[in-house]
Amino acid sequence: MPKIKPETLAARREQILRAAETCFARQGFHQTTMQDVIKESELSAGCIYSYFASKEELIQAIGEHRHMRDAALLIADGDNADPLESLRAIARGFLVDLQKDEGLRSRRVALQLWAEALRDDIIRAQVATGIRKPITVIAKLLRHGQRLGLIDRTINPQLIARTMVAMFQGIVLQRLWGERFSAAAAMDAFDTLLAGISRREKTSSSRNVFRHRSSDPL
Repeated sequence: MPKIKPETLAARREQILRAAETCFARQGFHQTTMQDVIKESELSAGCIYSYFASKEELIQAIGEHRHMRDAALLIADGDNADPLESLRAIARGFLVDLQKDEGLRSRRVALQLWAEALRDDIIRAQVATGIRKPITVIAKLLRHGQRLGLIDRTINPQLIARTMVAMFQGIVLQRLWGERFSAAAAMDAFDTLLAGISRREKTSSSRNVFRHRSSDPL
């Protein structure tokens, strides 16, 4: 029997995870069966179970996969020496992602993971890690801004970072509940927060990234 290439194995695993995420976003964890995932993936039951022995394993893998996806959104412009602009780049990345079908699907699954974290220790550890990662990245940028004299040195970077993350989580929740937001309004709100901790005036250019789409919901 020919040996399956590693890239083929990885592609199949990704195919299974995409199918599971689609099912979970549509039906929820508890209403989705492994048979639903098998049907959505268009792979055989044997193939699915060779990767994941149970739905619980699949849910845990989805959690890891989602956090890896979010981690990629935290990568700001490496050539940007201004931490305030790096923070804006991160905010724009998340807001843009929230307007995509893939981004919304991922957030629907994330909401279910938050609920599962109340009863599953493994998922709770994943969720906690997923929250700490952006807090760490943002706090580091804030401390860098303080060293450069761009950000008020009296603020607590860790606390402000947690507040920024909580702001985005709140937007996600309200978006999934059907509330209407515009990317422009959300970016303006984030800029207002930055203005409150900045030691310099905001530039008008950073406020107009989504201005041409201000009527669009997030």
